[in-house]
Amino acid sequence: MRAVRPDLSPPHSPRVVADAREPECGAGEALVRVTRVVLTPADAACVEHGHFRGVLGSQFAGVIKKINVPDGAPASISARKGWMGKRVVAAPSIACASCDLCRGGLSVHCRARKVLGIHDRDGGLCDMVSVPLGALHLVPDSVDDQCAPFAHMVSGALHAANMLRSEQKSFITVLGDSASALVCAQVLARMNAAVRLLSPRTDRLRLCERWGIKHRAIDEPGRRQDQDVVVDCTGSSAGLALALQMVRPRGIVLLKDPAAQRPISLGSAGLGHGWKTPVDLSPAVVNEVQILGSRDGPMPDALRMLSEQAVDVGALITRRMKLEDAPEALRLMATGEPAAIVIEVA
Repeated sequence: MRAVRPDLSPPHSPRVVADAREPECGAGEALVRVTRVVLTPADAACVEHGHFRGVLGSQFAGVIKKINVPDGAPASISARKGWMGKRVVAAPSIACASCDLCRGGLSVHCRARKVLGIHDRDGGLCDMVSVPLGALHLVPDSVDDQCAPFAHMVSGALHAANMLRSEQKSFITVLGDSASALVCAQVLARMNAAVRLLSPRTDRLRLCERWGIKHRAIDEPGRRQDQDVVVDCTGSSAGLALALQMVRPRGIVLLKDPAAQRPISLGSAGLGHGWKTPVDLSPAVVNEVQILGSRDGPMPDALRMLSEQAVDVGALITRRMKLEDAPEALRLMATGEPAAIVIEVA
């Protein structure tokens, strides 16, 4: 079996292991044959910082090849015995179901949370991966293998929209040039026509023009503190600082993609690199700005949106590469140049 892992020694360059062992299918889990993986900045960050030693790849789609449902399993798990051979995507976050937060209905913030391909659990840059059945979701027939791995990204954008109740907001700015930023702009624009995306990259702005979404180069707008909401998808200190210059008093800054940890071009606004540079938060205090974090969202709703072609993720795919080329693809993602790279596994 093939799998992509970081090297154990710096600079932790990813490598393809051709003789990796096929994973065991534990109780309550399914063995998934991976078909496609969409690479994200978080995957590149795992390589750069060397804090993860497992198989990379947090957002993937595949086909179930084996199911292990133990006796006495909950009805929600037992019902998935019939999923053999079905196409699925995985929600990356795996909760323990027993800590106080899980018991209190906040399993998305589980204290023992594992994340596929990022933290304590193998991801999908491999031929086969074992995934808890509760984390899997069926892919509608109308969603192809190329688009299915974007479901988690779309779910995060939907969650952000739900947090903002964006239809009640007059002026919304999305900052960033990542695939996540472009998905957020699409989802928010369906609820509010006054959404605009600011990006330093002309290719990203051309996509917004195709979709009918307002867009401007990131250096053009003033810093008049007139935006009701600024959604920062840069994952950078510079992005947060810029958001605080744009949002109105008592407005909202919503932070996405904190794991990006990569250089983000912000034109004359400066260069950000993760959250390593201090940010002056006094404008948030003086102007009573709400700063919200936003992460995972509803996967079924995201798959429904993809099925209805309500969001265009195919246009985000910059390159398609094979599993053997995944190390090079991860290096490209670390530069911030591609919007999204899809790895074709099978």
